[in-house]
Parts: sequence; C-alpha cells; structure tokens
Amino acid sequence: MEFWENLRMWLENSGFRAVRNKENWYWRAENPVLYLLCLLDAGDEGWKEDHKTFADFGRRMEERLEEFHCTRVVALSVLVDKEGENPPVDIVETGDIPSFSGYDEKFYRVFWQFSEKTGKVTAGKNQPDKLLGIEKLLAAAAKGKEPQVLLLRDTGEEKKPIATAVIFAVCAVLLLVTMLSPHGEEILTQFGLSRWGIEAGQYYRFFTCMFLHGGLLHLASNGVYLYYFGVRAERLLGTGKFLVLYLVSGLCGGLLSVAFSGGGISIGASGAIYGLLGAMLLLTKKHGSRYTGMNYATMLLLAATAICFGFLEPGVDNMAHIGGLLGGMAVFALLLRKK
Repeated sequence: MEFWENLRMWLENSGFRAVRNKENWYWRAENPVLYLLCLLDAGDEGWKEDHKTFADFGRRMEERLEEFHCTRVVALSVLVDKEGENPPVDIVETGDIPSFSGYDEKFYRVFWQFSEKTGKVTAGKNQPDKLLGIEKLLAAAAKGKEPQVLLLRDTGEEKKPIATAVIFAVCAVLLLVTMLSPHGEEILTQFGLSRWGIEAGQYYRFFTCMFLHGGLLHLASNGVYLYYFGVRAERLLGTGKFLVLYLVSGLCGGLLSVAFSGGGISIGASGAIYGLLGAMLLLTKKHGSRYTGMNYATMLLLAATAICFGFLEPGVDNMAHIGGLLGGMAVFALLLRKK
C-alpha cells in the first residue's frame, strides 16, 4: 500500500481527524493539549511554504482552545523524506520553534524529519522525538503494515440500543415492585448478592443482583451512566456482544465483591456499568475520542474519581465497581482481538 494512504489510515484509526480543506493536516484533542499535525513531502518544492502556513494556523488555533476544552497547542510538522537515511534537521528555518523543555507557553512548535527508508524520526534541538505515538504510526506506515480496523458497527447507522433500554426498563420495574410490595425487603434478600448465598450454591444471585436497586436515586445515578456508556457500547458492538460485555462485567464485579465483602446484601447494576466504562476507557486509549466523544484523559479522570468516591461513601460496594471495571476492560480487549 502507498505510504501516504497507509499513514492516513493509521492516523484516522488512532483518533486523528483531518483538518477541513487541508491535505495531510490533522488534529486530535487530548485534554489539556490540542495536537496539530502537518505532514510535508520533501519531494514537493513548496513544502517550506506549507510549513510556514501551518505555523500560522497553529497560532490562530491558540485563540480557539476553549472550544476544544484544552489549554495548550502543540503543532507538529513532519517532513517525510522518501530516500534519506539520516536527514539533517537543520535544513529548515527553526527560529519560530521555541524550546519544548517547559510548559510556560500556550503554543509549542515541533519539527521532525522522517526517513521513509529507515523508519526513523530526527527531531530538532530541545525537541521531543516521541509525541502521542505519532512516531510509531509513521514507522508502521513506512513498513507497509496496515492498521487493525475495529470490527464495530457503523456509528452512522444509529441503531436503536434495544438491550440498553430493556435493561433499564427491567431495573425500573423491579424497583417499583420492591418499593410497592410488602415483601420488598424479602425480594432484595432473596435475589441480592451475598457471600452466604453464593456459598449455599445460589449462583443466580450473581445476575439477579444486577437488576435490583435500593431507591430512585440509586437507579437514577446508574441510569445516567448506563445511558451514556451503554448506548455507545451497544451501537459500536451490536446487541449480542454488548450483552456479553455487560453480563460478564457484572459477574466479575460480583466475584470480587463476594471475595472481599462481609455478610451484607449487595444490589445494583454498578459492576456491569463500570464494565462499560472500562471498555470505553480502553477504546478511547487506543483510538481517541472518535467513538466515545471523550478524550482519554477525561475518561481516565472520570474512572479514577468514581472509584475514589466509592471508598469515601459508606455502604458502597466498591469492590464490585473495581471488579466490573477490570472485567469490562478484559472482555473488551478479547472482543477486539477476535476477528
């Protein structure tokens, strides 16, 4: 496959988006940094002018950082040399490229030269030669490797998230039953997760507990996460794989809960929902905000904050959350590997 086309596929598969009306210009927002990328062809006599135009573009984007929820701009120009083995980095005027050693400014310029022949990057003085994994994408494209394309549903189809809606509806109906029935507490005791119940061979509790909640606020908080992450996960994976991810994540959360819990009853869809969060976290790390609408730093902060608050709030089965998060990441990793 031709280098430039292959590189475009690698970039798009890694969450970079093309700048409108600009060939070989890309951007990716990873809070707090907005990354801009310009690919220059050393065989094109006009590459120096493109390099200067890109620098001006980066300066203008500095004024629009709030739109991307970022605080800094890093504008990387990569001069691709088809034949060079050790391209000299001083063949371009670098006076507009400040040192990258500190973070005192909002705008940073980085200049690389990349040898398509050797697959290596040469950076300017005081400049990094590794940035957001772009150096790996360049090397992979030069070797002719093709990116692993996710076997996900076309997000443009906007398939209805039937399973997500059914799960929430079942949870809502069961909450209504337990609140209105005089035997509500008995239902929770009979079908909630407990160590003594599992030791007695009542393994159905691993799954029934996922659909029970202790009140409207409990259901509402889980419902928000289920809507945001469940809808996306089901549309991307399809209903069947989504259900596998959801149920296995809940099971993993239940197993860790039983292993570390006392003698109480645990209920709620949190373990399974944290599995969805873990899956989307892994997806965002590999492919940016392309599928989830959040960048990796934001997703990681969300997951860490949710886990930390779980330790601070009394009565929260945080081990189920951790088990679900790890289980969801493991299941999703397997789903990505299976082609």
